[in-house]
Parts: sequence; C-alpha cells; structure tokens
Amino acid sequence: MRAHYVSIQGIRDVAILEEELDPNTLGPTACLMETHLSLISPGTELSRVYGLKQGATYPVRPGYCSVGTVLDKGSQVSHVNTGDRVLFSGPHSSHQIYDYTTSDGGILYPLDPRLTDEEGAFLMMGWIAMNGILPADVKISDTVLIFGLGTLGTILSILYKEMGTRVIAVDPVGKRCEMARSMGIHETLDCPPADQVAAIMEATQNRGADIVVDATGLSACILSAFEVAATHGQVLLLGSPRTPHQADVTPYLNMLHRKMLTVHGSFNRRYATKDPIGTRLDISRSMDYLSGLLIDKKINANRFISHRLVPEAIMEGYHGLMNNKDACTGVTIRWKE
Repeated sequence: MRAHYVSIQGIRDVAILEEELDPNTLGPTACLMETHLSLISPGTELSRVYGLKQGATYPVRPGYCSVGTVLDKGSQVSHVNTGDRVLFSGPHSSHQIYDYTTSDGGILYPLDPRLTDEEGAFLMMGWIAMNGILPADVKISDTVLIFGLGTLGTILSILYKEMGTRVIAVDPVGKRCEMARSMGIHETLDCPPADQVAAIMEATQNRGADIVVDATGLSACILSAFEVAATHGQVLLLGSPRTPHQADVTPYLNMLHRKMLTVHGSFNRRYATKDPIGTRLDISRSMDYLSGLLIDKKINANRFISHRLVPEAIMEGYHGLMNNKDACTGVTIRWKE
C-alpha cells in the first residue's frame, strides 16, 4: 500500500514523501489507518518547522490530531472495530500503521457520528486545553486569568465559563480578543506584554486571580503569572516553553513562597486513557464531555478553523500560523475527498 506523509526535513524545509506500507506487518495492538483529515498543532509543529525547540532533531514526522477509518486492526485492539471512524494521535499521513500503545499521544477514540471530521480532529485541541483545568481545585466563585487567546487559551476560557467562574483573558493581539468576545469571553484585555500585569491587577482590584493559566508557552508570561496570582492561588502551565529567556528568578520564587502558590505542570500526558486506578479523571471521559460541547456548538470548531488545505500546501498553513496570526487561526489538511 502506497502512503504519503509530511516530513520536516529541517528548519523551514517541509516535504511530502512516499512510503510503502505492508499490512501484513500489523502487530497485535496496531491498526491500519486511512486518514480523512488532520489538524496542524500550532505549538508543537511550528516549534519544529521554525527551529524554536532547542535540541530538536530532523527529520521528524509532525502531527497528532488525525481522523480516519480503521481498515484493519490487531488481535488485542478491543475498543474499536474495523470500519470505525476514530480520532487518533498519528502524524499527517494518507495511510499509516498506528499503534496507540506506543504512540506519543496514545489516542484511539471512536467518534460520535454527529461530529464532522473537522470537529473530530479539533477534539484533540479541546482535550489539550482541558489539562489547564483538570489539575486545579476550581470553585464556582473563583476568578480565572488566562494568558493567551490562541486556540488553546480560547477553548480553555470557554470551558472555565461553562463551570461558572469569572474569566479574564489577556492577549496582545486585538483580533484574538475580538474573537474571544464574540464567543462570550467578555472580559478580555488587549494590551502589550509590558502592561499586562498592571491591567490584570486593576481588573481584580489588586487582589489577583485565584487560578492563573499560561496558555502561551512564553517564559515571560509564566513569570507574570506568579505576579498576578492571588494569595493561596494556583498557577497552571499549559503552554510548553521553548525559547530562551533570561531573568532573575529569585523575586518570583519569593512570590511563590510568600503567596503560598500551588503550581501545576499541565502537560497533556498527565492522565491515563481510560479507567485508571485511583482517579476518576481519564482522557476518554474528557473526550465524551468535549464531544457534547462540540455537538451542541458550545464550542464551535468552525470558528477556529480558517484554512483548509491539501497536503502539498501545508507550508502555507505553517507560514500563516506563524506570521499571520490575525487571519490564520487554524489549519486542517484534507487527505481524503
């Protein structure tokens, strides 16, 4: 079987390559997948394409938000069937042999038939955003501050609003703030990074926020999060810092100590896929909840996806997400008509 896939060969060097797949090599926990559509991850993939991640090696196959059909499956794959349409964390590729037990993301989730392929792929972004909530102790009267109104920050703001909290979101890009306001996130602060701490403290009457989430991955924003967190507050690091940043950390460690803050690393590998021992939190339960929000259009995936491309135009998508954030908010790659 002939397959086409995306390969980042080096910085700003992206190619569509071919390979031959042998379905006879299917292992007991693997599936043979035909991809319908995949979604670009604006954080992970851009960091590789533009050399933002220190120590990254090439070539690399990017992508982990794919929707497709299970053409065949191994003997130990019991929760999906041949012919099922699923969300899986495989890279951008027309076909692939995918093993969820060894995949970095480990997702193999059967999709509700009411979800479109785009909504199914976008479900992965919703799951990643939920990691900015699940580790926290959230009360209905809390004030939540979100740094960053990209895809993850905006989804996260919607989710926290659904929980009944007061949400304040800050982003220097005016168009992002406008988009968030149109989705019901009315307290948005459109101001440059140098003015954000002062604006947040004014909005909270100098108390700060009970929960602060960094959805930018910028080290400077993480330091600002310590400044605007209230006493006994919680800080959640949802974004992944990738670029160097120099600062005297002693004042921030002092804030952490004096304000008795709790800091959560909110990486999306934190929770097990299904029915873990000792906790009711798992990925499948969260996916079920998010599917309902997408079906009911409480999260409208169409509002986030601005560009729909063929595989050969993927570099156009990377360029837009990196350099034209006002107009390019989300990019899908169509593998099957």
